[in-house]
Amino acid sequence: MSGPQPSEFEAVPPLPHRLGGVAPSATRAVHYSATKGGPINIGPETPALSDMPPSSRHAPPSVRNPFVIGHHAEGAGFCDRRSEVDRIANTLVDPSARLLVYGERRLGKSSTIHEAARHVRKRGHPVIIVDLAVATTASAAAQRILTALHRELGHRWRDRASRLLARLRPGAFSMQASTDATGQPSVTFQVSPSVSPQDPLLITDVLDAVEAELETRRITIGLCLDEFQRLGRWYGADVAWQLKEMLERHRRIAYVLAGSERTLVEQMLEDKKAGLWKVVDVLDMQPVPPGEMAQWIADRSKATGVAIDIIVAAAIVRMAGPRTRDIVQLARATWDWSRSNGNAVRDAADYAMNDLVIEQGAVHQRQWDGLTDVARGIAATLARNPDVQLLASKTLTEFGLGPKSTVKSALDDMVAREVLSRNVKAGGAYAFDDPFFQHWVRSNPASE
Repeated sequence: MSGPQPSEFEAVPPLPHRLGGVAPSATRAVHYSATKGGPINIGPETPALSDMPPSSRHAPPSVRNPFVIGHHAEGAGFCDRRSEVDRIANTLVDPSARLLVYGERRLGKSSTIHEAARHVRKRGHPVIIVDLAVATTASAAAQRILTALHRELGHRWRDRASRLLARLRPGAFSMQASTDATGQPSVTFQVSPSVSPQDPLLITDVLDAVEAELETRRITIGLCLDEFQRLGRWYGADVAWQLKEMLERHRRIAYVLAGSERTLVEQMLEDKKAGLWKVVDVLDMQPVPPGEMAQWIADRSKATGVAIDIIVAAAIVRMAGPRTRDIVQLARATWDWSRSNGNAVRDAADYAMNDLVIEQGAVHQRQWDGLTDVARGIAATLARNPDVQLLASKTLTEFGLGPKSTVKSALDDMVAREVLSRNVKAGGAYAFDDPFFQHWVRSNPASE
């Protein structure tokens, strides 16, 4: 590939791995730091953590890593989004309110919604959160709504479950006695085999039945449909109109709709001929400001006896990019790196990034192997030149990417496959969706 390229990789002595022992590779390579814009030397002049004197702030073995990525963040593990939490919470207790929350994946939308629901439940209001991301059919989505309703209100509605089912289409659903994960009596809702699993009216029927039962009992409930845009699989292009009709009809359900397909959601909101125009309030989830995120990392780590100072925390935020989940993942690895010493050295985030890339190397290799030659050229160019205008004539020539039409087609495919993302509001700039894959590409000699 033509154009400016990084220098050749140099073998340097092995470094200790963040989880103990040496890194998986026999040697470590000079890699390109997102915090400095050039190669960083991880050779003898930067002491390995194992060579440093133990710190009086050393975290005891019982102290857990404060940065959690395996489930929704909660409590102190939730990075403060006070205004967003308050707005969602206020919607969930107001059945006249309709709020649409949207933004890119891994920004913390779901954690923010769960945090808001926690606050609402403490005030005595029931809240149902239904994740439609894993529902493959309309019937599965309808079942998830019923199950979530029973989980939230089962101890109060167990004797009313049959009454709720009676409000549904005759023969569409059945109910069987079961036990939950704690061994307590529960019920399981099933869709009749005679009903098409792709019938979108199943979802409407369930929500109408819930609305009717709430009206009879003169109570309200908050309902969040996470990844609501997936309803388009079953409602088709008319999904926005179907939602509009239902939102305007229901008086006992406070709706929060959440979605991560920004382009699709914005089309629903901005097109005057689309059903959601002027029907819902909108909360556009943006990244947590970098300074706030860095301070949160520093405060969380300090509380455990492992000091990640604000400079290293800021480096973590710069390297991981704007998405909260990626930042927390790198912060978690940096904390692991720093635990044995009690504080993070200046390049701890770089070491941690290298470890994450090595650990995920097989995944990144498969992703790379699945790219076309044109897409690989684009990825390699963008990984080393994040601000480059990929479709500019100078770029196409300098890096030998090929004809503009071919590159544009490859870019569209890479965005559709979520290899890249595109910020339309920032002039259509392209960026890697995954900062760890970007680092792998930049550090991989095969991509030169």
